[in-house]
Order: sequence, then C-alpha cells, then structure tokens
Amino acid sequence: MMVSKTRLGTSTDNAGNFSLTINKIPTTIIFTCIGYEVAAYTVTGTPKTPIEFQLRPKTYLLGEVDISSHKYSYLFKDKDYSVLDYEIMGDNLVLIIFKYQIKESELVLLARNGDTLSFSPLPEAPPAKLFKDFLANVHYISKDENTFQFLYNAEKSRFEFYHGITIDSLQTILRQGIFKLWGRIYFQEKIVNGFGTAFGFYEKGVGKKYIRTYVNEKQLSKLGDDQSFYNSWNLYRSMSDNTPKSMLPAEDEFYTTPEFDFGSGEPRSWTVDKDEKRAHQIAFFNFATDTIEFMNGNGVRINSVPIKFHIAAKVKTDTRKSIKLSDSDWRWGSEILTDEYSRDVYTIFRKNGMVKIQRVDLETGKLSSGTVLPFPFPEKLRIYKGGVYFLIKHDGSNDTWKLVKCTI
Repeated sequence: MMVSKTRLGTSTDNAGNFSLTINKIPTTIIFTCIGYEVAAYTVTGTPKTPIEFQLRPKTYLLGEVDISSHKYSYLFKDKDYSVLDYEIMGDNLVLIIFKYQIKESELVLLARNGDTLSFSPLPEAPPAKLFKDFLANVHYISKDENTFQFLYNAEKSRFEFYHGITIDSLQTILRQGIFKLWGRIYFQEKIVNGFGTAFGFYEKGVGKKYIRTYVNEKQLSKLGDDQSFYNSWNLYRSMSDNTPKSMLPAEDEFYTTPEFDFGSGEPRSWTVDKDEKRAHQIAFFNFATDTIEFMNGNGVRINSVPIKFHIAAKVKTDTRKSIKLSDSDWRWGSEILTDEYSRDVYTIFRKNGMVKIQRVDLETGKLSSGTVLPFPFPEKLRIYKGGVYFLIKHDGSNDTWKLVKCTI
C-alpha cells in the first residue's frame, strides 16, 4: 500500500498486518495486490481500534470474439479505467492508466494476455505520453515536457526511474537514430529540402559515416517545373523591372509540402531482415523508385524487389456520364509496420475509418490477404509476435480509451 500522491509505502507481513507512518491527515491510502482490485481508504483521524481491510478479487474481462476468423480481446477492460497511452516493453506491455475512482493516473505493467504484473505511481504528474526510442528504451513524458527513462526490475517487482531530463535534451541525445546493429547506430537525415534522405551510422573509433543517399528526382523535377510555371505567370508578372533581386526567389528554392517530403519517412520505412536467405541485410522501402532495396551494413546494394501496393488504385472513367469509378475504396495508409519480435513487415489500408493490415512478402513485394481490424479509427498500432495492439474510444466516449489486441 502507498500514501496517495507520494512515494511513501509499505507491504504486509505473512499474516496481512502492516504499519505505516503518515505525515499529515486527512490523506488517502491506496491498497494494491496482484490479482485484486485497487482500493482506497481516506484517513481522517487516529483510529481507536484496529481496522481490517478486504480486497475484491480482480475480474479480467478478456472475452474473445471471432471477427472474420480473427480474434480480439480487450486488455485492462474496466469501466473505472481509461488507457491514456501504452508501449511494448520487452515481452510485456506498459500502460498509463487513469483511474476514475481515485482521480489519479498510474503506470501498469501487463503480460500480453492482460494479467497485471505491477503498478507504480507516476514520477511526475500530469501524464502526457510514453515514448519508445530506437534502442527499445521506454520513456515517460509529463505534460511539463520532462522525460523519465524507466525499466522494470523483475526481482523487486517494481519500476525503477532514471533522473528526469527535458524532452529537448532527449531529442538531442537520440538525434535521428533509427536502429542499432552490429555495434553501430544507424541514422537517417533529410537532404535536398526534404526531397531526399541520407543514411549512415555512428561507430566507435570511426565516428559518423554516410553510406547511402536517396533523392526523389521525379518529385523534385515535377515541383521545379510547377514552381517555374507559377513564377513566370504570377510572381514575376506582378513585379516591375526595378524589383530588387533580393526579393526574387532563388533559382534553386523549392517549397516542400508533406506529400513531397520524401526524406521524412518514419524509421519504420527501414527494417532489418532476419530471414536466413538475407541474413544481416537492411531493407529500405524506396517509394520514389517503387522498390524495396536490400543492402548490407555498409550501404552496398545487394538486391531489389518491385512493389506496387503504395500506388493509388487505378481509376476507371464512364465516358457516358463522365463519372470516375474507383476499383477499390481502400486507400494506402502511408505506413510500414514491423513486428518487433519476428521482423515481419506489414502495411495498412484505410476505408471509412476502418483499417486493414496486410503483410508484405519481402521475397516478392506482394501482400497477404490481410486482416480488417474490428473497430473503427484505431490509434497507435503496434505489432508484436503476430498480434496487433491499438487504442480505441470505448463506446463512443471521447474520454475513455481501451487497449485492444487482435490476431493477424
């Protein structure tokens, strides 16, 4: 048990007795035990007789329902809780839970089947989110933008927090790293005003080394032509011959937009292949050239596989009515997801709020038949050991979120 909003706490002996000194009253004591509901007791004065507490056994609502031969389950489904955020931590899940009964948030460690393993008060409130870096370290971030890296000590059955730093300091430390491999930290940087990406690594004794660069020349050329057309027909036409040269756009100046930002792709656009046929190879999804490129650790290209799933569905035209008819309502979601355990690669498609997940065959570039998730508008999709985890709004509520696991 612990004193609410403090780190003061204790545990019972084998007979269930305990002793706890509190600094002031009134105060609230929080009682917890694995397998039982959390309980709260407000101390308003010194009791004259011993007080006996009884905890209710925890009921885990993990009922599974078949959806198109796929099963899903709610994790930590309870009307008194809302899941504010979560991350995969080792072989378990760590959640920020808000408990309406005591009006407080806490960290909870769950097994992947939903069993509660541990809980902890937050190092700083109120909570903002959890963040997992490319080294698989999990950080807690408060709304004051302070971050606390933490781990779970299995021997002591508790979370242990490192000293907090600001989110700006964390970003400076992590920089643009995307994964660690072969004793190197690989990174990705934008180049050419966001139309390209540079790939390299940091290595002890070597320092920073660039090994590959990619430039989306098709989009760069297209935007350059569009910009020239705009300048010649609008901007330049409105200026007199006496306009200072400093006011004119530079010849190599381009205005980037998100759809052209080739260099800002998520780190998930990269994956390390563990297949024996391509052992120790890095796969880069190059959507500018419509290929998956395989390279070794030094950036030497080994092979490539063509892909088409990211290309928009072809449109048919009814010439009689001049109406465009789409082959499919599903649209590519511009995301590449990797199973953090098996390294299998997936991509997603969206339609009317629904999400379909399909595995990418790295041998052929083709997709599996896919799984449609059973809830609309899922948030924060993560894949681990063949299961996809995501957050949904519970019963249409804007305030209550639940964590769901679905087999794929």
